Amino acid sequence: MTTNQPRSFGRRLWWIIRTTLLIFVLAVLVAAVVGGLGYAGYLGVLEIQRSNNSLAMRIDANEQNLNSLRDLVNTEFAQGNPEQQVQINQLENEVALLTRHLEELQATRDADTAVQTEQINTLQADLAAAIAANGVLSEDLASVQEALVALQSDLNSTGGRVDELGGDVDRVRVQLSDLDDALTAFREEAFVIHDQETADLAQSLTMLQLWGVLTNARLALLNDDVTGAETAVNQAQTLAASLTAESDSATELVLERLQTRLDLAVGSFATSLSTAAQDLEAASRELTLLLSGPETAELVEATTAVETQTPEAANTTTTPTAVPSPSETPLPSATPVPTATP
Repeated sequence: MTTNQPRSFGRRLWWIIRTTLLIFVLAVLVAAVVGGLGYAGYLGVLEIQRSNNSLAMRIDANEQNLNSLRDLVNTEFAQGNPEQQVQINQLENEVALLTRHLEELQATRDADTAVQTEQINTLQADLAAAIAANGVLSEDLASVQEALVALQSDLNSTGGRVDELGGDVDRVRVQLSDLDDALTAFREEAFVIHDQETADLAQSLTMLQLWGVLTNARLALLNDDVTGAETAVNQAQTLAASLTAESDSATELVLERLQTRLDLAVGSFATSLSTAAQDLEAASRELTLLLSGPETAELVEATTAVETQTPEAANTTTTPTAVPSPSETPLPSATPVPTATP
């Protein structure tokens, strides 16, 4: 399904310019055609007039010759000279010949006049069509002029909005300058903060992100989305590899167990999804210990060591220190890290 979107200002401007150019080119072509037809008609009329004048002059000359011969014949006939009679006969034959020639010239003139009349009618029809097309082009030009007036109005209003925008830009520049000063001061103050605090904050954020990824992986397994779970576990491995801990500390041991559980979970996807779920649950438990802080990790490690050395202590009535259940997976809270106040 397509939606009709209003034309942008640039597209409307391009359409008006293109239409104006096309109409101008058509107007030039029509004007050239009309001029050519008019000039051809003018030349045709001149040719017709020249032909008529030539024929009229030839007819007048022939009539004058005939009159002269007729007078000469009448004069010679009145004198009654036999030789002149012969000349009269010859002259009569010449007159008959000239008469036939005159008739042929008149017939040719009539045919030429008919052809030229037909050409003139055709030229007049073409001229009328060209005038009608010129009228249509004049209407189109008027429409284009109206569109140009509307475009000029839009440009004027756009200029006003641009001026207003310029004022807003100046105000924003002042505000950005103030903000830049504030950011500079904050940056200088942030550089004073100890590098360890920044590292702790990044560590806490990474653990929180890892906790969210592990939760997504476990939910994906519950929803039978194996592909989504594998993707989440791969991302969790990357995040766990970016975590750091002090050497030979309880936190380092917990982090190693977390990374080991993630590696085992990746290998269990191809064999047993239930094993992969157990590995992810154990990884969540280790991550919960990391989020609880190094003190909790050391306490759990000490408790585990005591239980390993005296396994019979499990039969006593002493209640061990409670460890968060991985099945509950509560939303952990990262170890507070002092932040700088700008």
